[in-house]
Amino acid sequence: MNLGRNDKCWCGSGLKFKRCHLNREYEEAISKSEAIKACNKITSRQCCMVPDALNHECTNKIISAHTVSKSGSLGAIADSTNHVKGLKISLPTLIKNNGRLRPEKIGIKQASTFKGFCSYHDNSLFSCVEDCEFTGTEQQCFALAYRAVAKEMYAKQNSSTTNDFLKFADKGKNKFDQVFIQQFIADNELGVSAAVKELSDFKSLLDGQLIHDQKTELSHLVISSDVPPPVMVSSIVAPTVNFNGKLIQDLANLNVVPDYVCFNSFASDGKGYVVFSWLKDAQVSRDFIETFLAIDNSRKFSALVRFFFSVSENTFFSPSWWDTLSMGEQSTIENFIMSGASPFHPSSQSILVDDGTDFGEWDVKDVEKINF
Repeated sequence: MNLGRNDKCWCGSGLKFKRCHLNREYEEAISKSEAIKACNKITSRQCCMVPDALNHECTNKIISAHTVSKSGSLGAIADSTNHVKGLKISLPTLIKNNGRLRPEKIGIKQASTFKGFCSYHDNSLFSCVEDCEFTGTEQQCFALAYRAVAKEMYAKQNSSTTNDFLKFADKGKNKFDQVFIQQFIADNELGVSAAVKELSDFKSLLDGQLIHDQKTELSHLVISSDVPPPVMVSSIVAPTVNFNGKLIQDLANLNVVPDYVCFNSFASDGKGYVVFSWLKDAQVSRDFIETFLAIDNSRKFSALVRFFFSVSENTFFSPSWWDTLSMGEQSTIENFIMSGASPFHPSSQSILVDDGTDFGEWDVKDVEKINF
């Protein structure tokens, strides 16, 4: 590429070439310590994810809010040292594991937390599930869904800031690598920007219930058991395939407004629950849920394991359950975790299809449909 010093840089930054990529290959590469410091700053961002109309209620104290209850849920599956297993999403752990995400022990005080709510709103919005027995009320199901959406929105906003930092990751690289890195970041930025917009629109529908006490048309599926599930999660996803392996929506097409499914797995009063939530008029989400309902109850837990680990990093599980799995079963779950995590680990369309692998038992006692 033959660019003059005062031409716009080829990378799309809007800066002149002389102030951007001219001689970039001779610049000092970003050090690990610089990268770790920047990532730690991004992931420790503090805010309260309530709508602007409720900001006047916020306290100055932003807390490490748990998306999965510390005592009621994580405590139920922790080992004798109060640790569960999960993913530590940080640059140091990725460097240590050569870019792979591997389950590690995490203390229940740190597991599933994010600095996304002030002390007042964390209590007022979620006391109905944190301080009360779960009975499957619409208020409780709404609170679970709202928290999952807020956590994902917080994470996607952080991803956008991370992209801004990564634009300098090609310092000291040859020109071919510079182009590859900048193209990867640009493509990722398009996806993140679209996801932030789509999640913002979805969250705005839920915000209306908080601001105006307007009932949101959410449907819920509540699966219950007499014992806590060994795998717990709080997240939201726009599913691309269903449990039959059928492609149901193409997220590569940024013109498509995706349908979302919120999902939570947790314990309450010694019992276990999985709750799916989605907009009632979201047909793709409804069809996705129907393929799950068609699975025999004896195979539902194995289906949930596939789903949780393949779509959510915010998944935590019992160390004792993990130890009962064979090396092959553990390896399969680690492959689920890496599925779609990078261009080098593309997700398979059949990833949710039952291949007979048994990840243990969690006896489903009841399945309840709410506002179907």
